[in-house]
Amino acid sequence: MSLLSQDVFPPTDDEPAVATFRERLGKNLLTRFYLRRRSGVPLQRAPDNLHRSARQLALGLELIEDFRVGRYKEISWGALAVLTGAVLYSVSPADVVPNPILGLGSLDEAVVLALATRLVRSELRAYCGFKGYSWRDYFPEAGSRPAPSNVDRLRAADIPA
Repeated sequence: MSLLSQDVFPPTDDEPAVATFRERLGKNLLTRFYLRRRSGVPLQRAPDNLHRSARQLALGLELIEDFRVGRYKEISWGALAVLTGAVLYSVSPADVVPNPILGLGSLDEAVVLALATRLVRSELRAYCGFKGYSWRDYFPEAGSRPAPSNVDRLRAADIPA
């Protein structure tokens, strides 16, 4: 056990002398989680970020269906290819990371889908306007960012050496 893990998980008398790989890995990840939480990283936003990604994906699926039936034609072929390719990759049995591996099988699909929706964000916003949806329901970060403060405007030359 590393010194850092000992701070978070103090050793007890009933622990075996040699920890299994899974136990060491679990303690290492929990230690990192604890340090992130203690340093003030806003982990509470993670569920909101996942919900936002799911809403954007649902919007993308709706866009693909409207394009297919001819109701919406204002999307570029490149954006349509990125979005459709990401959806097809997520349902394909051929993966970069096979699904049974260490519970990480769906991680690659989630990353590909999130990346695709980020790449076609402007097209999805335009589709929101076409459908009459509020883009803030799908892209809340765009309207809720605070104005940059003077601290955000600091340049490297402004910081004393």
